[in-house]
Amino acid sequence: MHFEISHASDGNQTVIVPVFAESLGADWPQSREVLRTASLLPYMGARHAITWFYGAHSGQADLMLVGLGEVDKFNPAVLREAAGNAGRALHKEKRDCAAVSFEALVAAGVSTGGMSAYMEAWVEGSLLGTYVFDKYKSTPAQQHAEIKVRLLGDLTAEGLEAIRLGQLRAESTMWARDLTNEPPNYLRPRDLAQRTAERFAGTKATVSVYEGEEIARRGFTGLAAVGKGSIHPPVFIELRYCTDETKPLIALIGKGITFDTGGISLKRDNDISDMRMDMAGAAGVLGALDMVVRAEYPANLVVLVPSAENNPSDRSMLPGEVIRYANGLTVQVGNTDSEGRLILADALVYAHQLGAEKVIDMATLTYSVVGALGTAVAGAFGENELVQALKAAGEPYGEKIWQLPIIDEYEGYLSSDYADTSNISSGNGGGAIMAALFLRKFVHPTLTWAHLDMNGPKDCSSAKGQLAVGATGWGTRLLAAYVMSL
Repeated sequence: MHFEISHASDGNQTVIVPVFAESLGADWPQSREVLRTASLLPYMGARHAITWFYGAHSGQADLMLVGLGEVDKFNPAVLREAAGNAGRALHKEKRDCAAVSFEALVAAGVSTGGMSAYMEAWVEGSLLGTYVFDKYKSTPAQQHAEIKVRLLGDLTAEGLEAIRLGQLRAESTMWARDLTNEPPNYLRPRDLAQRTAERFAGTKATVSVYEGEEIARRGFTGLAAVGKGSIHPPVFIELRYCTDETKPLIALIGKGITFDTGGISLKRDNDISDMRMDMAGAAGVLGALDMVVRAEYPANLVVLVPSAENNPSDRSMLPGEVIRYANGLTVQVGNTDSEGRLILADALVYAHQLGAEKVIDMATLTYSVVGALGTAVAGAFGENELVQALKAAGEPYGEKIWQLPIIDEYEGYLSSDYADTSNISSGNGGGAIMAALFLRKFVHPTLTWAHLDMNGPKDCSSAKGQLAVGATGWGTRLLAAYVMSL
């Protein structure tokens, strides 16, 4: 899509008007001819609703009403959803030129930052909603020719910057989606490292990749244990973007399991093909860094991605093995399918060694969190003020988190007969809490820490709003917004 700002809606095939359910009554400002002859009903303004009014004669623009729902429930994420719905509708109808009017938002007086904020949200939502991943199809889905979208308003520097930021944010999120959607034979740990290095080449971010003996030398024992069963060796990716060292060093950690069979504790599901997405946490932190770097926002940031393929073989980590970590703790491996926490532990210890003051880890860590919160919300654990700041950062983008408790009384369930701790619980239930308790053992007391278990919202089964089928790129915008808020 190509976006521009203009006052003229003439010459467009389609005029798009986002509307609220309450605005479609007798008081609707019937400034458009088609609206003076059409019956407008409140359901047309329902969230996710699309209603077409086709021009009566050739040359008359068609009108698309895009529902925003109720005014008192509106937030910027709703406008992004509406833009995604509208973008798909334009593609379906094979339109190549459209104009977007924000008159209903202005009339309703919703305060989301004004016209430039509307434009930014529309650009971002349009691109994300029309995203497709079809690179491996022999006949890819035929998208219509590039659509020119005119955002109706004053041509200002703020508006042009809004378009730039909306595109930037969408592109970083779509890169995270691309990484997560990749089939496992095209994204081994070394492939992830190579694509990361290529993405950040020529930027102010520096990329270091540790593998082979360097993994052992640096004490990444959890990563070495998890990755030793595969012929595709593990890597540890470290990225630094330190353009303002007056800021506290923040560490973002993402779980990078490029495929998870469960190892020797083999998964028993009929279809585990979505385990290629077990590196969605890594994709999210990499996408967040990409956004911060491309925006040239001053930050003091390090991103850590331990990456491995968890496969069974004669070399695999065995249930019952003991791993000794760089902080001195020993871990009994009770189940090789609880591998994510084993590699995150390495990164948590390393973040302290690097001098981080705040650390946020993000991972598709447990199915338990999906049972608790469903597929639209991620579970959050850790220091309350940090969690609340992350929650606020994600809300404008529809990236929702809910804080879950860390129950100290459950610590005993992680006890081991012959190591300091086990990687699985001997109790019933609370799997997401037990994983957080395990990770906390590797967080130095001086660190401010939050853990995001985002297994639920990592992917979507149908296209709706900003979301396309497949990976969502969840966490990319949340984490970037948090870093940039500092």
